[in-house]
Amino acid sequence: MAKIVWLASYPKSGNTWMRVFLTNYLRNSTTPADINQLDGGPIASARLWFDEWVGIEASALDDVVIERLRPGVYRCMADEAADTLYMKVHDAWGRTDQGAPLFPADVTAGVVYIVRNPLDMAASCAHHWGVDRERAVENLCNPTFSLARSLGGLSDQLRQYLRCWSGHLRSWVEESGLPVLVVRYEDLLNDPMTCFGSVVRFCGLPCEPERLQRAIAFSDFGELQRQEQDKGFRERSVVAPGPFFRAGKSGGWREELSAALINRLLAAHGETMARFEYLPDQE
Repeated sequence: MAKIVWLASYPKSGNTWMRVFLTNYLRNSTTPADINQLDGGPIASARLWFDEWVGIEASALDDVVIERLRPGVYRCMADEAADTLYMKVHDAWGRTDQGAPLFPADVTAGVVYIVRNPLDMAASCAHHWGVDRERAVENLCNPTFSLARSLGGLSDQLRQYLRCWSGHLRSWVEESGLPVLVVRYEDLLNDPMTCFGSVVRFCGLPCEPERLQRAIAFSDFGELQRQEQDKGFRERSVVAPGPFFRAGKSGGWREELSAALINRLLAAHGETMARFEYLPDQE
């Protein structure tokens, strides 16, 4: 049986960037990986995987039943895999209504949790979700926020219970009991060799400097934008008004957010932001 490394994050925190990097590192090719053919398959909440392994379409079930079945799906996937699976997940860590962990420890090798300054995430989430920034900020502050729905088959993803930004982070880092490596998006930008190298070592892969440097170069934001412009990106939200790979920087919140929205995020998440040096006076 193989095991799963969960690539966990709140949306628009750098999860896809991490998947691109790991694909380039694992393949160790002389050319950049195709962003539409990344290793690890679709997101953990993909309806396609659920329907295939359960044998019943998710649209016929309610969210409670689906969540009871999801841990078994991941066990089946790990049992069939020949090598470690690196799986994207946006759900908060949690338990089913029967108390079972949604992401089972027995098939988990570890968790790479990517965290990003919520001040920067607000505009990115608004763009991705096709909403205004006020709505995006309220979602980031909503302790019961969820993405997608299972009933009716209107989405290609199952419901993902995210909680608020702080709650999402705490769920994986403090509540899961799983081995977790926390990586800041900003550190990936500022010191990629050190930070991506720590991910490689955490995953139990050989850390080879030349291979690491090449994988980082092949995952450069300019390369991702070039590929999306040339052939599109299948994971871009249909409601997003522009490309998936939008800016790829930190600190844009100073021009993108009003004082009222900044204060709303600080009031809701100030303690967690201080912990990760995201308060404006810490930068």
